[in-house]
Amino acid sequence: MENIWYKIVRFYVKIGLFFTLKKIEVHGTKNIPKKGAVLFVANHQNALLDAILIPTTNSRNIHFLTRASAFKNKLANKVLRSLNMVPVYRLRDGKNSIQKNIAIFEQCFEFLKNKKGLQIFVEGEHHQLRRVIHLKKGFARIILGTLQKYPTLNIQIVPVGINYDQHLKYPCSTSIYYGKPINANQFFDLENPDFTFKVIIKEVRDALKKLTLHIEDTKNYDEILSKLNAANVDFLNPIKANELLKKIDELTPQKPRKTINWLAPIYFLAKINSVFPLLIWKYLKPKIKDVIFTNTFRFALITTVFPLFYLIQTAVIYSIFNLKYALIYLLMCILLGIITTKTMNVNR
Repeated sequence: MENIWYKIVRFYVKIGLFFTLKKIEVHGTKNIPKKGAVLFVANHQNALLDAILIPTTNSRNIHFLTRASAFKNKLANKVLRSLNMVPVYRLRDGKNSIQKNIAIFEQCFEFLKNKKGLQIFVEGEHHQLRRVIHLKKGFARIILGTLQKYPTLNIQIVPVGINYDQHLKYPCSTSIYYGKPINANQFFDLENPDFTFKVIIKEVRDALKKLTLHIEDTKNYDEILSKLNAANVDFLNPIKANELLKKIDELTPQKPRKTINWLAPIYFLAKINSVFPLLIWKYLKPKIKDVIFTNTFRFALITTVFPLFYLIQTAVIYSIFNLKYALIYLLMCILLGIITTKTMNVNR
């Protein structure tokens, strides 16, 4: 029953992502082991969107670590746990956070022992930098703890690079690159463990640096990024983007193409048809304290307020006219949403 609930919610989330993102490109799914204990380790540039993109772009049943603050409400705690989310605590969550995480890690050991998938953002925080920041030790501690408890278990690490053309704008596009699996067991000496985890951290970070654009030069980061933007580099293709990065001084600025927006009347009609949800968004957007959550809030509205508003309007039309006109209106809402999301351009 729990698995059915998870699949139903995952399907609905995929619909929400379809109407939130212009394109979702998925590469390297052949690298995902079909069976066995798997730890998906990813970069983290777009808050909740990152968390739901991995479970919705592969067939494994995945448990994923989520910041503990999302579980404070009793109802939210129950719903999130039913969706395979597990709270992870940070020092800012209180002095008991370390003790709480010990219990959470024990849960993770059991997930892997039962040969399930586990997802973790190894940078330990979200950011908008087009680089892989230094990784935290949490994922390595989970692997070590699991192997100490179940030494014969084979654990595979699948690095995942999540890329966006624009992090905050609508409708941005994303690409997910699943890298080749890394056998975790080879990095751990259970009799004499290295608690710095330097070797495995370097191995995973190097893998992630190939799956997302990585600007190593932090001193000249802004200048380099400006040149990449001017050259209209495709951030959704990290392999090519990293190659162009090596030739940064040879890149030439590209003049933006001027095109006639033939679909502007349709976009205007879509806005008129969604006026109340858009007013709610206009009210909420300035109140978002952490801008990286912009698309998280946008996704939440697209999956709740917008469809509810359309259904209410459909019911009103049905009460005034008949079912035929109500269904025509509902179909129009869906078509306007598809056309708007899939054809609007996002400028850098």
